[in-house]
Amino acid sequence: MGRAVWIARFALLALLVGLTGCLGGGHSLAQADWVVVAVHDGDTLRVRGPDARLRTVRLAGIDAPELDQPAGAQARDALRAWVLGRAVRLDDRGVDRYGRWLAVVRGPSPEDERAVQDVNLALLQQGWAWHDARHAHQQPWLERWHYRAAELAARAAGRGLWGQGEALPPWEWRRATRRSPAPTPPGAAAQISESCRCWSWAIR
Repeated sequence: MGRAVWIARFALLALLVGLTGCLGGGHSLAQADWVVVAVHDGDTLRVRGPDARLRTVRLAGIDAPELDQPAGAQARDALRAWVLGRAVRLDDRGVDRYGRWLAVVRGPSPEDERAVQDVNLALLQQGWAWHDARHAHQQPWLERWHYRAAELAARAAGRGLWGQGEALPPWEWRRATRRSPAPTPPGAAAQISESCRCWSWAIR
């Protein structure tokens, strides 16, 4: 019985994902104000606005693998293929602690250039990002369900990074990286030791 309930809930989530084509359908790329000029990684862009100013945009609601993490370069390349050099709409979601503009990016669909897709959601659907559940409470409830359902569906189908073995969430990867000391370059320890001996001799 428990399994049947779980399957029913998953089917409902999948249905919600199927409705996501309606999200953003009223946006016109002809009215887009921003052009993507660089893609740093799977969830960070540089865009140029109508005033020619450049801004860094962090895709809201998702977290893609870091570049030095397995599947990180693939996630970046997927995002780059969809938006680099293209005009996009940005749904403003505030600013993060690093001063980056948080936004839902809406750009042309790979299947139909005339259609507009939620790029953040597309990364989840293709298996190149996690739904950022840590900040899910900041999302509109329907968008939150769409994003969560998209990740679950990608996991179940083994798409993207989910088909590459055990995947470590990027926030855990960053935490582990910060805790790990940087490796000492070859020969650096001997140079430091020699410098210390010279300094010790000089102050006697």
